[in-house]
Amino acid sequence: VPSGSRIRIDYPDAADATGRPVVAVKLQECFGWAETPRLADGRVPVLFHLLSPARRPLAVTDDLASFWSGPYAQVRAEMRGRYPRHPWPEDPWTAPATARTKPRN
Repeated sequence: VPSGSRIRIDYPDAADATGRPVVAVKLQECFGWAETPRLADGRVPVLFHLLSPARRPLAVTDDLASFWSGPYAQVRAEMRGRYPRHPWPEDPWTAPATARTKPRN
């Protein structure tokens, strides 16, 4: 992921024809990532489970660009107060992806 972390892809069971590859990652580690990764020669988009700093699901998407342009603003508004030590930039397109918290003042 853009933060430099190596995140495991969970693949569906071979018997599940409708299953999708899934990545569960903290939202802050994906800042700036506009293009959703695709597998199988670009045919299968990876489904992202974007997590809070407590590793709870905040959003599920296979289109990161539209998430940053739309629902992210509401997620940011709800989570800024709950997790003040973590970055919640207004512009996630240019913010550096990070697995760390903000330094203490």
